[in-house]
Amino acid sequence: MDGHLSGGLELCFPFLYALILLFYLIFYGFLTALFTLTMWVMLQTVDPNIPKYQDRLSVPGMMIRPKTDALEITYNVSNTEVWESYVKMLNNFLGAYNNSKQVAANEFCRPGQYNEQPDNGVLNIPKRACQFNRTMLGDCSGLNDTSYGYRDGRPCVLVKMNRVINFYAGANKTMNISCFPKKEEDAQKLGEMAMFPANGNIDLMYFPYYGKKVQVSNMQTTDHLLQCSLSPATCTMEDLLIATPEALQVASYYWSKDI
Repeated sequence: MDGHLSGGLELCFPFLYALILLFYLIFYGFLTALFTLTMWVMLQTVDPNIPKYQDRLSVPGMMIRPKTDALEITYNVSNTEVWESYVKMLNNFLGAYNNSKQVAANEFCRPGQYNEQPDNGVLNIPKRACQFNRTMLGDCSGLNDTSYGYRDGRPCVLVKMNRVINFYAGANKTMNISCFPKKEEDAQKLGEMAMFPANGNIDLMYFPYYGKKVQVSNMQTTDHLLQCSLSPATCTMEDLLIATPEALQVASYYWSKDI
């Protein structure tokens, strides 16, 4: 009896192992198929070109060039090493805005109106950005004055608007950037200021932005330069930009102090 029973158990165990293995294969295969199906259904609801959820503000913020950690530009005219680093940053940033590159990469658009490129039932991709030529920046283009005014204590500061997908700026009216001293007593120290393009205007043709996957060439074209006249030796800037959503304007604050 013992020998007969032992032989039966030896035959039974491999069969049980096979059943257990088959069960787990079916079980995990079902989980894999369920997960794959769930992911496929979810991806059908996602536009490959536009993020479904955006973590950006409805009103875009602003940034400056040359870019510093504290958003403060401080230098002494006699210390060329410091301001030459700022000039290098501006050269690197503005290289993409050379007229030849803009003509080759972007479209010539009609000013004063939005550059809308709807799909109209047919996928209209790629969408083209409008030209922003470096020469529009006048004295702050770096073409005539290669030091961008830093050599003479009249530095140029580039102000750019961050891109937000499908943001229509200005409510059909040209936006502009305003600049004034942070402190009233610094008004005289600030001196005369020039803005390029004139009045700090941001034309409607640079809106809306459709996203980097759809808009093949958009080089942050809502860029402007502010040129401030400060004391000959120093130029300090702090708390440069504060957005005001009500007026869709950004105020640029400058103040100076001795180094």
